[in-house]
Amino acid sequence: MASKKTVTLDNLAALGPERLATILVDLAQSNVEVKRRLRLELTAEAGGDVIAAEIGKRLVTLRSARSFIDWQKRRDFVKDLDLQRTMIVNRVAQTRADLALDLMWRFVDLAEPVINRVDDSNGAVGDVFRAACEDLGTIAGMATPDPVGLADRVFTALLANAHGVFDNVVSVMLPALGDVGAAHLKSRLAQVRRDRSRKAVGRDWQAEVARRALMTIADRQADVNAYIALIPAAERGRPHVGAEIGRRLLAAGQATEALAALEAAWPKQPTSRASQDNDDFYLAEHDGDSGWEEIHIEALEATGQIAQAQSRRWAAFEERLSSAHLRAYLKRLPDFDDIEAEERAKKHASGFKSFAAALDFFRAWPDQAGAAALVLARASEVDGNMYYLLDPVAQLVEGKHPLAATLLRRAMIEDTLDGAKSSRYKHAARHLLDCASLASGIQDFGGPETHDAFADRLRAKHGQKIGFWTQISERAEGRHY
Repeated sequence: MASKKTVTLDNLAALGPERLATILVDLAQSNVEVKRRLRLELTAEAGGDVIAAEIGKRLVTLRSARSFIDWQKRRDFVKDLDLQRTMIVNRVAQTRADLALDLMWRFVDLAEPVINRVDDSNGAVGDVFRAACEDLGTIAGMATPDPVGLADRVFTALLANAHGVFDNVVSVMLPALGDVGAAHLKSRLAQVRRDRSRKAVGRDWQAEVARRALMTIADRQADVNAYIALIPAAERGRPHVGAEIGRRLLAAGQATEALAALEAAWPKQPTSRASQDNDDFYLAEHDGDSGWEEIHIEALEATGQIAQAQSRRWAAFEERLSSAHLRAYLKRLPDFDDIEAEERAKKHASGFKSFAAALDFFRAWPDQAGAAALVLARASEVDGNMYYLLDPVAQLVEGKHPLAATLLRRAMIEDTLDGAKSSRYKHAARHLLDCASLASGIQDFGGPETHDAFADRLRAKHGQKIGFWTQISERAEGRHY
């Protein structure tokens, strides 16, 4: 239960209305933001028309302002902007949706002049206007405006979208546009494409905006043929484009056509990143063409080519240890066959060319014994800089496989100290103390040195790194390390 001194709704309500009102009046005298909010709330009590007029005055002031707003004043300015937006949504729209829609259009039309005079390096101002664009769709659904007029406003906004505020305006407005409004918008967008194609050399910005808007409409209307027709023929051979086409054709029940579109966009051979044994490539578990691969497998199954789909899944696993593809592969095997296949997969992973990818596979599966065996067998390949992988694996295996966990932590410790990575000293200290705790559970270190020998070697080699040993002293609390 919260303390009575904590600022909560219940505690404040307990002060009583008169006392709270007195506090708010006092705050309003010295805080313009509080005063503006209180005035708006009081105005809202008079009805939608009255508060709409008050907000309208503020929008006029914002449009006419010319002074630059630097980062120091940006926070208060953003709060004021968002206050106007939320008052339109929460106060005006509830009783006068028609006025709210007009106000919100006026609000989003402020985007260009406002952003041009504000230091919006963190994107906060743009975010307010993008939220307002989403609100437009909600309010338009409440106001039921003339669909043709609404389509015209959407069209104008699209072609004046210098700051990306209206990127989603077509999607959010389509429900309110209805069939009539959507048809009118499509007609105007198509006209832009025709007009610009006659004038422009190469790809034209306005024509491209119109094309993408038409694709959005086609998508929302589930018109896959119209969507495909809007994609230039030269782009359909790109894997990511082919994947988007294939996904939509599959959703439309056109599996054969989906497969044909996907195979017309067959990816080239894996990039050089894979052939160079780049660990980051394998840890990502996919390359830029993975979306194509997923849809291609779906299309193979949808067209009855089950064996080919399974073959693609296994190939994806073999190539980059994709656990998702392996799970899907095993799921479709008969009972007992899946057990044999899983063992075969783990054997392949144990000898995979990227140690990091193999370790990550056993972590994700999860397989403690497999991860530990991999570490013990290929300890020389452990990269101590991969703390984001080694630390969670060490935590995974330490209960039953303390030696493997110790070797992983030692690698992180030595990488930190050898590289004098002082920002990691506190983590390295924690790892050394964890190794000390695990040492009693290791009956035979075998080839690796004992914990005492390792700690002595660290002291001899890195004794001058005071920051690290200070961390050890602060954390040890009498423990042996």
